[in-house]
Amino acid sequence: MARIAFCQNYAHEYLGLMYLSAALKKEGHEVDVFLYRGQGKKNFLSELSRFKPDLIGFYCITGNFNWAREFSSLVKEALPVLTIFGGPHPTICPEIINQPSIDIVCRGEGELTLGELAKKLDKKEDFSALSGLWVKIGNKVFKNDMRPLIEDLDNLPFPDRDLYPKKYPFLERSQKFFLAGRGCPFECSFCVHSAVRKLYQGEGQYVRFRQPSKVIDEIEFVKNNYFTRTVYMRDDTFILNQNFIRAFAHEYHQRVALPLICLVRADLLNEGVVRNLYFAGCRKVFMGVETGSEERRERILKKKITNQQIYQAASLLKKYKIKFRAYNMLGLPEETLNDAWETVKINNEIKPDYPYCFLFFPYPGTVLGEYAKTKGLVETESLLNEPSYLIRSLISSPVKHELENLQKLFFYAVKFPWLSSLIKGLIRIRRNIFFDLAFVISYTWCTAQSENLRTKELFAFSGRLLNYFLSFQKNNK
Repeated sequence: MARIAFCQNYAHEYLGLMYLSAALKKEGHEVDVFLYRGQGKKNFLSELSRFKPDLIGFYCITGNFNWAREFSSLVKEALPVLTIFGGPHPTICPEIINQPSIDIVCRGEGELTLGELAKKLDKKEDFSALSGLWVKIGNKVFKNDMRPLIEDLDNLPFPDRDLYPKKYPFLERSQKFFLAGRGCPFECSFCVHSAVRKLYQGEGQYVRFRQPSKVIDEIEFVKNNYFTRTVYMRDDTFILNQNFIRAFAHEYHQRVALPLICLVRADLLNEGVVRNLYFAGCRKVFMGVETGSEERRERILKKKITNQQIYQAASLLKKYKIKFRAYNMLGLPEETLNDAWETVKINNEIKPDYPYCFLFFPYPGTVLGEYAKTKGLVETESLLNEPSYLIRSLISSPVKHELENLQKLFFYAVKFPWLSSLIKGLIRIRRNIFFDLAFVISYTWCTAQSENLRTKELFAFSGRLLNYFLSFQKNNK
């Protein structure tokens, strides 16, 4: 059987890799994950070498591509092994196959593709024609078509929950992630879903849901076998199917009865949905506001949700005493300070329990990312170096400095509106460590409260976040 190693530099449990590991192990292959934590490249490579992998995989978002590319180069120098890149960035930008250290690119859903590849490697057979892969052999690149989408998600094995905690116990959280389905039908210009959906045209139904009872089976299994305080449904469109929500809520209440958190959309919330969520045990949800400008939300973000729908959704959640986290973005292309303060204003009005604010990240292949690139607004190289949506904007703007500072103080402007005049003055001064510390404190508090983190998880999270900011400051002096 083949031996597959996954390498990553973020201290995070990736649900996608857990799905891949489960699918591979079901076929008898050996899988391990290797987390680079600054232990020294020589030691890391030595650990990787002892596993004797046939294939080394890198899960890539845009912001960690340069790390993955550089590290795969070190791996290729040290070990005679094939490398494969998968995830959102390789799916959208398969031309990365031209990098010397990348042998294979996996596009889209990888469970079946990687399973076939592992089987070919084990039998030492040619894999250059496998659907879902771009393969480089010598100077030739084989650009195969996308593999059809997996129709029945319930045929997939449950994610491999042992992949991370047995080796890296500090990553284990009392909150466990689950997916009820895959895909999103909406056209938001900032989201990678709109780009990926186009790649899959003619390859199956993009939005798919599992059977509610199968999702509950998985949750119940995890509850009975792993320490679980909170169930976190990570679906972008968890409440899209009201029949699903009704059936899920009833069975969840009977069989699981753990605190539940999930993502919602304002235009999909109605009394029936909220009542069912509450019945299931949901007391906290996460909802995208994005911007306070209804016109910009529709025209720029292509998110056709009105301010009135946001007000109504917030009111409905408060009626059922469900606390909510509001997602917001600053630093959008051509955004003014007035636009940014409109975003603060709508949050002042809906009063989210946990106001979140990120800086817009122009993902390649997305409508808004390509628009910003066409207009010459994107710092292209930085795009591949860092997931900067917590730290700095990659969009050129005459008010970039003020927008970055306001993002750091956004929580305080929303929770304490009487500070707005002071904050309007503060954001004009030169950014310093106090802005970052203010953000780390508020972001940690919001995350810990909204996701029911234990004290030790809170400290671990805040430590990683603070280290991330300090490393950024050190590398950008």
